[in-house]
Amino acid sequence: MQPLWLLRAGAAALTAILLLPGQVYALDDSNPAGLITETVASRDRLKDYDGAKQYGAQRVTDRIGRHYQPIGIRAGNFILRPSAEAKVIYDDNIFASPTNEVDDIRTEISPSLVIKSFLPRHVLNFAFDGRLVSFAENSDQDFTDARASFDGALHIDHAHTFAISAITELAHENRTELNAAQFAAEPVPIHRSKISAGLTRDVGRLFGTISATAERFDYYDVDAIGGGTLDQDGRDTDILSTQLRVGYRFSPGFEAIGKLRLLRQLNGEVGPSNTDANGYEALAGVAFQTSPLLRWRILGGYGIRDYDEISRETSGTSLFEGHVEWLPTEKMTIYGSVSREINDFSGNGFASWVETSVKARVEYEIYNNLFLKLGANLAQAEFQGIDRNDEIYSGKIGLEYYMNKNWLFTFSYEHEQRQSSDDLYDLTNNKFMIGAKLRF
Repeated sequence: MQPLWLLRAGAAALTAILLLPGQVYALDDSNPAGLITETVASRDRLKDYDGAKQYGAQRVTDRIGRHYQPIGIRAGNFILRPSAEAKVIYDDNIFASPTNEVDDIRTEISPSLVIKSFLPRHVLNFAFDGRLVSFAENSDQDFTDARASFDGALHIDHAHTFAISAITELAHENRTELNAAQFAAEPVPIHRSKISAGLTRDVGRLFGTISATAERFDYYDVDAIGGGTLDQDGRDTDILSTQLRVGYRFSPGFEAIGKLRLLRQLNGEVGPSNTDANGYEALAGVAFQTSPLLRWRILGGYGIRDYDEISRETSGTSLFEGHVEWLPTEKMTIYGSVSREINDFSGNGFASWVETSVKARVEYEIYNNLFLKLGANLAQAEFQGIDRNDEIYSGKIGLEYYMNKNWLFTFSYEHEQRQSSDDLYDLTNNKFMIGAKLRF
């Protein structure tokens, strides 16, 4: 179960995208800390450096946002955008079991309030949302999620931006997650908190962001299948990290990129179950446009996890990122990606896992207010510390119908299959969903 087949598949998929006739589109680089990294200078520079904007090209997602964005409620220099969404989902394997699957229908009610600033120079945004989930026949699986987040940016001058973001949420574990508790009688509650801060300099050809992040995952104890309590304290994780992202634009549409990340992972356990570790990751590569409507991003590097517990061997693996975005027609956008990354979450006997994945996504405008979305994902997970390797295959097809600026209706079908070297983690899952969202 080597990742070679995934690499070949990913290379073939990206090559096929490049060779198809037509025009292609630009892809933005991402900041690992999730901060606002735009400066006044970088915003102005897009007029000359982003060929897609010169030609007025837009992704399908951009057109949706422009034509069907609700007006909102004006309050001084802020826009309030409340919304409420209702979904009905049929799930044929709610416990993600390898055998004796249990199906059920659940409803989800999701209220939300987004407060977006329109200040003369700076950014100050807030968001609050929740999710109430109830099952038709298995009411003991009901749960409620809640989340609050903040994003801010201070444009110090033309070239520099200081940004900060914070989030706190009470969520419940999806049973299809690779590190999900297999013997939990109910969804495991997780309290997650994260705060990041960073400074960006972006003017002219040279740009970069240095940032720091503190993140905590607190898993709550739950009842176990068969009785008793399932202790989740061993999964609690604190991750302290600092990131450096630098780049150089050597011509319009072509830039070199480098990323460095240092982290400290803590879980508070002692003895063999301890997963405290120091982590090091470095990647370098290029982002370039094949035409005014295309950008590729290709990076490669290496990652290391050095564990405090002497019984855990230091692990190292190659890392890479490959992304492409393409507009074959005005009504279609195609995305492709290949990646290999380290996931720092422990579970039953393992301290982390390395995931190699190939993803593709298509967005198509059937009519001016009806959109088709297709997605596929192939992934392989290699777990550290135990003899377990998983292969995951998933696909999704959905329709989005924007009746007007206020009403959105969604329909989707999703299939996931996991084949593991440990039969306990095999699963097949199908979900059918219909939803309606009211936005203001």
